[in-house]
Amino acid sequence: MKKIILMMSLLLLFVASCGKEFSVDVDGKGKVPKFELKELNSNKTVDSEKIMNNGKKTLMIVAAEWCPHCKEELPEVQKFYDANKDKVNVVVVFTNSQTNLGKTQTYVKDNGYTFPAYFDENGAITRGFAVDGFPYNLKINNGKVEEKLELPVDFDSLTASFAK
Repeated sequence: MKKIILMMSLLLLFVASCGKEFSVDVDGKGKVPKFELKELNSNKTVDSEKIMNNGKKTLMIVAAEWCPHCKEELPEVQKFYDANKDKVNVVVVFTNSQTNLGKTQTYVKDNGYTFPAYFDENGAITRGFAVDGFPYNLKINNGKVEEKLELPVDFDSLTASFAK
């Protein structure tokens, strides 16, 4: 009986997780489908459409707390966020790759980052956007990928990109 319950539980878990996968054609400037973002410092989930389809352009970054390039970029992203939060959505999604939620929360807190931060706890966002390295920076406009931003980004390059 225990084996049957275990097998049914695993099957249910598999079926439930399959529905959350998505794919974005970043190079073809594809449409960004609806997906859920888990807030870094709470158990709340946020519907991506509420953030990315509100009439403002979106800077979406997939980062890692252990990534040296991310550590260089994120202070610049914070400056950009402070200067443009009323004009541009900033979404920083931290990966679960080679880290965990606690380490990521500590990193964000220790650095005083106040930009909206999320955690990709099951890797769905990393897979959905076919992230091939960190940081991974996208400009999204009207629910579609407009541009994959060249690395590294800084305040000036972000300002110029979002002025277009």
